[in-house]
Amino acid sequence: MSFDISKDIETAEKWAKVLGAINSGEMPPEDSQPLPDADKAAFLQELSGRMVTARKILSDTGGEITMRRLNRREYANTIEALLGVRPDVSDLPDDQGTAGFDTAGASLFFSSDQLEQYLATARRSLRLAISTKPSGKSKTVRIEPEDEYNERYAAAAEQMRDSSRRAKAFLAQSERPASDYGILDAYSAKKKQHAEWLPLMESYLARPETKTGATLIMTIKQGGYTRIRFPVLHAHDDGEYIIRVRAAAYPDAEDRLHYLEFTGGQGKTRKLLGWRKVTGTLDQPQIIEFPISHGLGQQNQIQIHQRSHQDRADKNLATIDMWENGIGTPPGLWIDWAEMVGPEAKQGDADSLCDFHYGDVRQDLRRFATKAFRGTAPGEDYLDRLVFHYQAGIDQGLPPDEAIIDPLAIVLSSPSFLYLVESKTEESSANKTLTAQELASRLSYFLWSGPPDEELMRLAREGRLSDAHVLQKQTERMLSDRRADRFVRHFVRQWLEIERIDMFQFNGVQFRKFDNAVRANAREEIYQTVHHLIDEKLPLGRLLQSDFVVINDLMADYYDIAGVEGYEFRAVPVDDDSIRGGLLGTAAFSAIGSDGVRSSPVERGAWVLRHLLNDPPPPAPPNVPQLSRLAGQHLPARALANAHQEQPQCFQCHQKIDPIGFGLENFDASGQWRDEEVIGIGKLKYGKWTREKRFAIDPQGTLPSGESFADFLELRESIALQEDAFARGFTEALIEYGLGRPYGFTDDPLAESILQQTKNKQYPISEFIHALVQSPSFQSK
Repeated sequence: MSFDISKDIETAEKWAKVLGAINSGEMPPEDSQPLPDADKAAFLQELSGRMVTARKILSDTGGEITMRRLNRREYANTIEALLGVRPDVSDLPDDQGTAGFDTAGASLFFSSDQLEQYLATARRSLRLAISTKPSGKSKTVRIEPEDEYNERYAAAAEQMRDSSRRAKAFLAQSERPASDYGILDAYSAKKKQHAEWLPLMESYLARPETKTGATLIMTIKQGGYTRIRFPVLHAHDDGEYIIRVRAAAYPDAEDRLHYLEFTGGQGKTRKLLGWRKVTGTLDQPQIIEFPISHGLGQQNQIQIHQRSHQDRADKNLATIDMWENGIGTPPGLWIDWAEMVGPEAKQGDADSLCDFHYGDVRQDLRRFATKAFRGTAPGEDYLDRLVFHYQAGIDQGLPPDEAIIDPLAIVLSSPSFLYLVESKTEESSANKTLTAQELASRLSYFLWSGPPDEELMRLAREGRLSDAHVLQKQTERMLSDRRADRFVRHFVRQWLEIERIDMFQFNGVQFRKFDNAVRANAREEIYQTVHHLIDEKLPLGRLLQSDFVVINDLMADYYDIAGVEGYEFRAVPVDDDSIRGGLLGTAAFSAIGSDGVRSSPVERGAWVLRHLLNDPPPPAPPNVPQLSRLAGQHLPARALANAHQEQPQCFQCHQKIDPIGFGLENFDASGQWRDEEVIGIGKLKYGKWTREKRFAIDPQGTLPSGESFADFLELRESIALQEDAFARGFTEALIEYGLGRPYGFTDDPLAESILQQTKNKQYPISEFIHALVQSPSFQSK
C-alpha cells in the first residue's frame, strides 16, 4: 500500500481502516508477534498526522465557492429587514448541525419539504406584516404585588396548619382510617404533620414590608418563585416597552440574590432577558428601569423574579437551607411596585407593505421582488406568473391584501431570495470578479448576517463599491453598526465553540453561584471582549493575555473584582498576577472544558491546541478500549488522564493534550479558583453528596514545544507568546466563515497575505477583516 495517503480517496479510506484496526487492538492478530508499544505509538502518531493532512488536501475545494442558501438565522434577519416581522423559523432546518461554520454552502442542503416550509413561513410572516396596525397608544400597567401574594401566602399557611393538625390527629389514634382526616395514608400523614415549609410562609407574612410590597422567595410548595407577572403581550402589541420596578435589597442575603431577573415568553418556553442589581435599601428603595422590545407576531409575558438555576437546583438549595435555618433560602429582594409602560413605535428600516397600491400590482411586485432579490430585477415572465397568482386570488373573491400573499410568498421562496446568487457566465468562473451588487451582498452577509442596506446598494448601483477606498470606508461603517454584533456572536460562537457552555446542566448545589445569570453573562463576556478589541483596534493577542477584563457588575461579583457598578460591559483593569485577563481565565472557557460536574483536562487541553495554538490533535479514534479497570474508583483528573496514556493508541495525542489541561486544573468546572479537587462520593440527595474526597492540584506540565510551566500563570504567559500561531488559526477560521467554504491548502497564500498585512500593526481584529474584504478571493466568485 502506498503511504502517500493524500493522493486519492481510495488510498485514504484503506489507511483509515488500518488506523481503526490497530486502535481497536484487532491488528496484529493474536497469533502474530505483538507490536512493541513504542513502535505502535510512533507508527500511530505518524499515521494520524498523515490522515489529518490527507483530510485537508482531499477536501480542498480549490477555492471554489458553492452557491449557498441563507442559513436559518440569515433567513430570519432578511425577512425581518424586508417585512419588519421576525419570522418563526423553528420548522426550518437547524443549520448548526452541519460541520464547520453554518455559512458553508456545501452543507446548506435544500429539499422539496423545505420549500413547503419556506412557503408556510413566508405566508405567516406576510399576513402579520400586511395586517399590521399602528401600535396602540402607550399606557402604563401597574402591579402592587402585595395584593396577590399576601392573600395567597396567608391561605397557604392556613392550609399547612390545617393539614398538620389533621395529620397529627390521625397519627394519635388507630381506630379511624386516614380518609376520615382527609389524608391519603400514614406515610403522607407523617410528612404533613411537620408542615416543614410553614415557617417560610409565616416569616413572609410577619415581615412588615410585605404589607406594602412583595419579598422574593423560593416557596417550594406554592409554585416556585415569587414572580411579578405582567399581562400577556399579544401579536399586535409590538413596540418598545419600559419596565420600572421600585425595589430594595436585604443586606444579609447572598450577593447573587441582589439581582432582579427578567424573563419573557410563555409557558415552558421562557427566555432570559437580563438582570439588574439592586442597591437600594428598605429605607431608600430605588427605581430600576429595564427596556424590552416586543416583536410583531410574538406572544410574550414579562416576569420579574430572583436569579435562578436550571432544573430543580433552586428547590434543592431551598431545601438544604431550610435544614440549616428552619426557613429556607433567605430572601434577597423586596419589590414595592412594578409597572410596564408602552408600546412606543419600534425604529426600523423595513419597507411597509401598506405602500402597495394594488392599482398597479405589477409595479408593486417588481419593486418588492427587486429588493427581496437584493438588487436584481425579476424577469418579465416571472412577473407575469406572479400577477397571474394575484389575479386568481381576486377572481376567487379574495380582498387585495389576501390575494397578494401567495405571489409575495413565492418571491420569498424563490432561489433568488433563498440563495446568495452569484451569476455564472460562459467564461470560466474561476477568479471571476463579483458584480458590485453581489459584492454588497457578500459583505453584508459576512458582517451583518443580513441583506445590504440602502447606502451599500446605492454605492453598488453607482459602481463605486469596488473602489478599494470606498470599500474600506463601508467596511468600517458596517463594523460600527449595531448589526455587526451578529458577526461577533455567530463567528466567535462557532470559532471558539461557545455553544458548549449550554451542553451541560451544572449541579446548582455544588455550583451555587453558577446560575443562569452567570452562564449567560459569561458567554456575553467573550462577545463583549471581542467587540472591545474591534472598537479600540486592539491586538488579537489580548485574547491570550491582557491587563483588563471586559465585565459588568454581575461578572465582577462572580470574579470577586471590586468597584464595578452597572450592567453595561466595560474594560476593567486587572493586575499582572490576576488569574483573569485572557480567554483561559474566563468562566466560559472553564465551563466549556467540563461536563457540568468535573473539569476535563483533556477537553481543555484539546481546546487550547485547536483554538489558541493552531495545532489541533487528530480526532479521537472511535474504537479505543474503555478503561473499565477504573470503574467505580474516585480518582483525581490527573490520574484519570495519565491512565489513558498507558494505551499506545492514546499516548500519541494525550502526551500533547493532557499537560496543558493539568495547568488549568486550578479552575473548577464553573471557573472558580481552587487549590484542591473535590470529588463527591457516597449518597446523592438534593444534589449534594454525603461524602467527598479531596486531592491537591498539581498544575505543572509541558507544552508540545517542550517548554515547561509550574502553574497557570506560567502556562498562560507561554501560550501568549504563541501569538503568531493564534493569528494563523484565527485567519483560517475567518476565511472559512467569510467565504462560506472549508479552508483548504489553496488558501495558504491568502492567509499569508492577511497575516503579513496585519502583523506589522500588531494583529488588530478589524485589520484581519479589512484584509480579507479587500482580497481578490473575497471579491471573486
